[in-house]
Amino acid sequence: MGSAEDTFQSNSLLLSSLSDDDRQLLLSHARPASFQAGQMIFSRSDPGETLLLIRDGRVEISITSLSGRKSVLNHMGPGEALGEIALLDGGFRSADATAATKVTGLILHRTDVMGFLRDRPHALFALVAELCAKVRNASDMFATQAQTEAQSRLARALIRLAERWGENAPEGQLLSAERFSQTDLGEFSGISRENVNRRLRAWADEGLISMGPKGIILKDPAALSELADL
Repeated sequence: MGSAEDTFQSNSLLLSSLSDDDRQLLLSHARPASFQAGQMIFSRSDPGETLLLIRDGRVEISITSLSGRKSVLNHMGPGEALGEIALLDGGFRSADATAATKVTGLILHRTDVMGFLRDRPHALFALVAELCAKVRNASDMFATQAQTEAQSRLARALIRLAERWGENAPEGQLLSAERFSQTDLGEFSGISRENVNRRLRAWADEGLISMGPKGIILKDPAALSELADL
């Protein structure tokens, strides 16, 4: 087994909770899946018959209001399970899931997963723990979008995204342009792209961030945290 596969399995709360034999048994029911950037993986209110274990790539979780406003709730990556809420309760999907980049993974059917979990409560607890982490993230996102000041929402979004997806750079934490566009930042913080661009340029002039072809570098996270009321 290659190092990439080791990383994928160690990052998965569900797979890492299993013995080698149980892991092989569960994965014997899985089928590979691949989604291109921009492709819808599932839509809100779709039947929840499958679970996707993300092997590579980034998935955007969002909801769209009746007026057409899109709110991004989360970004998910390698090792995480996608679709466990509907899978566990037999209901419908609670949000839209879209491949933000090319995504590969393994799909498991509800009947196979539920039969497997029935005799392995430790695996069920691992899946519940992953679900709890997502609930906490969603609560944090709602707190971000509930802030009245646009600059506070944007600062908070930058910090949260950098914590999860940032890369180390000489000047600070880099939020790659390949991962997140200014449109993505706007949808994540509930701000128009034009206002995102205006605020980022002001912060660059103040020395809080720098912007370039590679993305945004958070040069003064303490000042951004103060703006974000963290």
